Order: sequence, then C-alpha cells, then structure tokens
Amino acid sequence: MRTHIRTFIAIKIQPNKKVLELLKYFKNKFPNDKINWVDTENFHLTLRFIGDTTREQLYELVDRLEEVCSGKKKFNLSLKGTGYFKSKNQPRVLFIKIEAVEELHLLVQEIEEAVVTCGFEPEQKTFKPHLTLGRIKHVENRNRFFSIMHEMPTVDYQDIEVEELILYQSILKTTGPEYRTIKTFVLQ
Repeated sequence: MRTHIRTFIAIKIQPNKKVLELLKYFKNKFPNDKINWVDTENFHLTLRFIGDTTREQLYELVDRLEEVCSGKKKFNLSLKGTGYFKSKNQPRVLFIKIEAVEELHLLVQEIEEAVVTCGFEPEQKTFKPHLTLGRIKHVENRNRFFSIMHEMPTVDYQDIEVEELILYQSILKTTGPEYRTIKTFVLQ
C-alpha cells in the first residue's frame, strides 16, 4: 500500500469564452504536433507543487495553509498574452501568461514558508505564473511554432477573482492526470 500521495497547491481557473477560443485556435494551428492538451476541467494556476506527501505531512500542511489563508483578502488576476517554456530550444509548455500582482507574490512566499516548515525541500524554480494549455512532446516544425507564437498579440483573455486556494492530490493516469480536492481554503 502506498503511504504517499502527490500533492500541489493551486487556484482553480474556470475558463471563459476567450480562453476556450484561444485553446481551439492553438489546436487548429498545431494539429499534427504531439501536444497533450490540458482538459479545461483541470485548468489551474499552480502556486506550489509539493510532490510525495505522507499523511502526517498532509495534516500539518492543512494546518499551515489554514494559517496562511486566515484573514487573507480576495484579489484579482489577469490572464494576458501567451507564451511557452522551452528546453534545449525545444518548446515544452504552451501557456497563457498571468500578470502577477503583489498579493499573488506575497501569497506564494507565505505558502513556500509553510511548505518548508512542514519538512519539504525549498522550491528551486522561480515562480512564473501561467495557465498551461498544453504540454508539448514534439513539434514537426519548430520555426513555424516559434513564428506563430511570436506573432500572437498580447490580448486580455480573462480577469479572475481569486476567492480560494485548493490543496490537490494529483493521480497520474495513462489518460492524463486526475486532480482531487483534498481541502479548499477560502479567502475573505
């Protein structure tokens, strides 16, 4: 029996019509490329990926996150513009940029402190807020991909009021990841 579960902390994002149209646009632009498109039901902004978590760590994590969210006010985020992450000049992730407001950075910083307090290793990567649309396995024509991406206009796709954070369990399946809510933390 497994004693660990994979966890992460995120803000769920319900896509509006503009976001759904953008996703459809990309699917039409890259029909022959190997891209695992994210199910719109799974859209979220990851605040902190944690990974393997024991039951004891989970209880402590819930307590720490309740402290972090206690008295925190709701705030707004804007989904604006598109981008991609690459590795060795290969595009790896296609996303919508999320404009980081001060409240988001402070929240991520406090979450990081809480996670480390629970015995997890400090995050090594710099926080880059984004909404993943697709994970890229392979593109047939990199130059075409980069050209399309560089010609994308910077558009306001959606404004979001952040009302809650969610601690998720991530279950990896052959059909794609399944996310289960462990606990929701409501902002005021």
